[in-house]
Amino acid sequence: MRKIIIKTLFRLLKIPIATNFIDQAKKKEWLGLQYPTQQFHDYISTRNLHLLQILGEGIRHDDEYWINIGRRIELGHLLTEAKREFEIAEKKRVKKKDENIKNKKG
Repeated sequence: MRKIIIKTLFRLLKIPIATNFIDQAKKKEWLGLQYPTQQFHDYISTRNLHLLQILGEGIRHDDEYWINIGRRIELGHLLTEAKREFEIAEKKRVKKKDENIKNKKG
């Protein structure tokens, strides 16, 4: 009963998540720097394997099951976002390099 009341209160309050204190540019830069590292990929692989093991144990389709499904989805989003930021940074680096070469020749 207590759990239901707490969930209902949070839904009624609709408390917004304060993200204005997070510097989005720095977050994107950090993600782009993490993607090519072996440690980042090791973490993703280890975490994914752990979640698959938990799901493979045959837990019931209750809250814990859906929480773990959400964790796997979130992990996939983290990997995708890091890859995207890395590719954007890489394109900027190549473009800047090409401009520097062009300026030296011109």
